[in-house]
Amino acid sequence: MPVPSRHPVPARPDARPALWSRGFVLACLANIMMFFNVHFLLSTVAGYTVARFAVGDAVGGAVAAVFILGTLVSRVLAGPLIERFGSRPLLLIGFAAFVAAPLLYWASGSVGALLGVRAVHGLAFGVSSSVIAGAAVNRLPASRLSEGTSHYSSSTLIGVAAGPMIGLALAGSAGAGVGGGFGPVAVIASAVSLAGLVTAWFMDVRPHPAAPAASATAAVTAPTTEPTPVPEEAPRPGWARFVEPGAAATAAVAALYSLGYAGVVAFLATLAAERGFGAVASLFFAVYAATVLVSRLFTGRLMDRRGANEVMLPAFLLFAAGLAAIAAADQVWVLLVAAVLVGLGYGQLLSAGQVICVTRVPRQKAGMGASTYFLGIDVGMGLGPLLAGAFVQWWGTAGMFWVLAGFILVLVPVYWLAQGRALHAEVRS
Repeated sequence: MPVPSRHPVPARPDARPALWSRGFVLACLANIMMFFNVHFLLSTVAGYTVARFAVGDAVGGAVAAVFILGTLVSRVLAGPLIERFGSRPLLLIGFAAFVAAPLLYWASGSVGALLGVRAVHGLAFGVSSSVIAGAAVNRLPASRLSEGTSHYSSSTLIGVAAGPMIGLALAGSAGAGVGGGFGPVAVIASAVSLAGLVTAWFMDVRPHPAAPAASATAAVTAPTTEPTPVPEEAPRPGWARFVEPGAAATAAVAALYSLGYAGVVAFLATLAAERGFGAVASLFFAVYAATVLVSRLFTGRLMDRRGANEVMLPAFLLFAAGLAAIAAADQVWVLLVAAVLVGLGYGQLLSAGQVICVTRVPRQKAGMGASTYFLGIDVGMGLGPLLAGAFVQWWGTAGMFWVLAGFILVLVPVYWLAQGRALHAEVRS
């Protein structure tokens, strides 16, 4: 009978490190619950405001939009706040604010009070989401960073898609978005946030000490001498304290391509109504979400192996084609094809851009890199409806989508000069 070896079998040098660690799974779950809360309330708060306070749609829209203003402020301040107070306290305080905010919406006695609560809610979201993103990235092995970040972005998409679907269904079936009927929305949002708070309590948000070794062989043959001390990083002057420089170029481009998606969110329902498509607008977003989830199963691995440009450049072209298909859609099936193209286009731009931002900064700065990227997204999503609305007044809804399609094509050389050229040189070197 063979005697078992006393020595463990060494790991294969080419073995792939684990991706779905406990810390990464908890970060994804917390992220889903946070984004669910945000978009669940975003889909109902404007209608609630109009019905509860007997104000116009413009005021209801302002109550919805002030959240983004709070988020923008906290995105800028996220880096210094994390350095000053630490990631864990800010994350727990943020989720506690998410538990309280929906109930305060319900209890607000005036539009002014509701605006104030929404602004504070946005502040909590900006910082907390940055902490979660940093925690997720810091739990990933270096060799699977793009793949893991792509999966993390899919958790965002789940929250973004599920929130409006459930919120609008609840508001439509039970009148939850009207007057005192907002109670069920507030209770569900607070309950989901409480589950997120419990999840956040067990998360490890400490910075990753160092990138893992490339292989088991590298670990065995590493020198045994003492490591060279790394000098402490000097304080960054000016704007670099608030925005991660390594992510700034990609975040600026992200703000531009998010203008196109903001036009879709704001005016797709208008186009569908003009062309008699009925309730297909909601089906568009379901197809979009499904396309993004499926495509991200392989685009993350493609980026790890071949570089970000292999995803980013085709995604610009697909996004432009999707916007053009929306403009030209005269039948429902064309609109659904457009949803697939937008998912393959903007959905991949969103994920790949985040990968670039977190991989081009030091691992301990991953949270700030993600915050800088989302700052760009927030700017584009905030300004997009305003610019798209002006285009609609000049050229009509279809004309606006044609303009956006051309604009996305123009962004291809802009991206190449701002980021793509440098990434191409790194892959070739």
